Amino acid sequence: MANKKVISIEAGVWWTKVSLVEYRKKNPPVYQAFVFRTPEHAVEDGYIRDKDSLASALKQELARRSIREKEVVFTLSSSKVVTREVIIPFVKDNKISGIIDSQIRDFFPMDVSNYTISYSKMDEFEEDGKKQLKLLLVAIPDNLLNNYCTFADLAGLKVETFDYIGNGTVQLMCDSFVQNAVVVQLEEQATVISILENKRLVFQRVTPYGYGATLTSIIEHPILGIKDEYEAFDFLLSHNVLYNRPTIQPMADEEERARRQALADEAYDDLAESLRYHLRIANTAIDYYQNQVKAEFTGNLYLVGEGSRFAGIHKLFAQEMPLPLQEIDFSRLIDLKREHTKVEDTGSSPQPVPQEQPVGQAEQTPKKPRAATPVGFLSVIGAAVHPIDAKPKDLQEETKKKNGLRTAYMILAGAALLSLLLILVSSVRQLVAVSQHHKLQKRIEELSYVKDIYAESARVEQEEKVYENLDNLTVTRNEQLLPLIEQLEEQLPREVQVENLETDSNTVTLNLKTDSKVTVGQMLLNFEDVTLLQGVSIPSMIENEDDAGNKTWSYTVNAVYTLMPSADGEVMTEGEDVANE
Repeated sequence: MANKKVISIEAGVWWTKVSLVEYRKKNPPVYQAFVFRTPEHAVEDGYIRDKDSLASALKQELARRSIREKEVVFTLSSSKVVTREVIIPFVKDNKISGIIDSQIRDFFPMDVSNYTISYSKMDEFEEDGKKQLKLLLVAIPDNLLNNYCTFADLAGLKVETFDYIGNGTVQLMCDSFVQNAVVVQLEEQATVISILENKRLVFQRVTPYGYGATLTSIIEHPILGIKDEYEAFDFLLSHNVLYNRPTIQPMADEEERARRQALADEAYDDLAESLRYHLRIANTAIDYYQNQVKAEFTGNLYLVGEGSRFAGIHKLFAQEMPLPLQEIDFSRLIDLKREHTKVEDTGSSPQPVPQEQPVGQAEQTPKKPRAATPVGFLSVIGAAVHPIDAKPKDLQEETKKKNGLRTAYMILAGAALLSLLLILVSSVRQLVAVSQHHKLQKRIEELSYVKDIYAESARVEQEEKVYENLDNLTVTRNEQLLPLIEQLEEQLPREVQVENLETDSNTVTLNLKTDSKVTVGQMLLNFEDVTLLQGVSIPSMIENEDDAGNKTWSYTVNAVYTLMPSADGEVMTEGEDVANE
């Protein structure tokens, strides 16, 4: 196992990362690491939709590098993956799964029968004199795991295990020199904020907002002359849209030059705002954690992920985060000293700057794009070191069968050794058994009264069910109002003011007010964590401006309650819920 190599893969919408690394080894040797363009429309929200084209591309890339290993670890990045931080009594490792299974409906307010639940230990602490365990639970849809298993078969690979986007990088950081730190991971489809204390993960927030949103925004501005996301990525590496502004060269038509200048300024403003949103996500997560522990966090700040390579992003976080920004010593995380180690990027090629592209004088010649660096591969490398070990139910059953067969062979061998001894004592055992049978028969006759007690108990239980059914018929969804208010207080941004809340047995209407239109987008993202509501919509929004020119936005949010659990713990369908009302 010590020298076993695995292929670690993260399939993104635009790029697929691959590394060849030793499995489950601290400071792991990395033999190869490369990225290639994901075939168009092959991946959507973590699901591989076009398995044939991606499998073909992957096999070609592996063959080009003479990689013959077959075991694979997949890193999943999807909005369908749900995480929860929970606290349970301190128990031995072999007891944790049992506790999770017994309380799973309390941890996840949804039907988890079609999910695979994995966990990682975050912290151990004492509360009121009792030792507690803090766990990070990860719920992955079974159809997502099966999707990758099918893909692995097409690519000629064997699934070793699965990891998720928020785990690999943190595990490498915890194994290294890092003590107290905030790790901001800027990935293609997600931003992961992880807080480490004493080399332990104590808090994590995964937001489904990645730098892909900025790439899309670039394409939406024709003045920049960018045709696709690959060129857009190169543009962000070369052009500091956060702190520089474009300059349109003088033209014969001054009016046309002014028009282009205005469009270019607007484009840079939009891109800067899109990148700054990652900063807001990080600040919000840190503030929330500090409110939880009621103490100010002290430590260093680290930026990782491909998005951390964008021009100006380090300056932004260094100036506007209340923590010192530190560079990562990769030699403390991974072993890249081997002569045969290769870190390469086939995802893009240098693109000429279009003539009408409004870049400043200092940016007329972009830097050479997309030279891969270890900072973008930490998640896939870390996935092979300490994965969360999420496996599809079929694969779990297969493993259990193999272990069961191995155990059966051992039992059979032991039985053969004992068979002679059992034959010798069989006569004595028969005499003992006959004597014991007579004793038990007499005892049964003495305890015959138990049948009457059991019959009486069954009658009482049947009568009790009548009252339970009557109690179920009086349940209404408005019983969730108090926990709903608590969730809203926790999730709504501070800038949002709740002016009115109306509710009936089914719907909830909120009248909100804010002085920032961007806060509306943040509010919608936060509503994903409001588990008691579904079908959230904004039917109307009104912009107001006072005499001083200050603008505010008033808007209405409509939603319906999440279906309530019935008395037996099952989630009621819409028809059952209405019938109970």
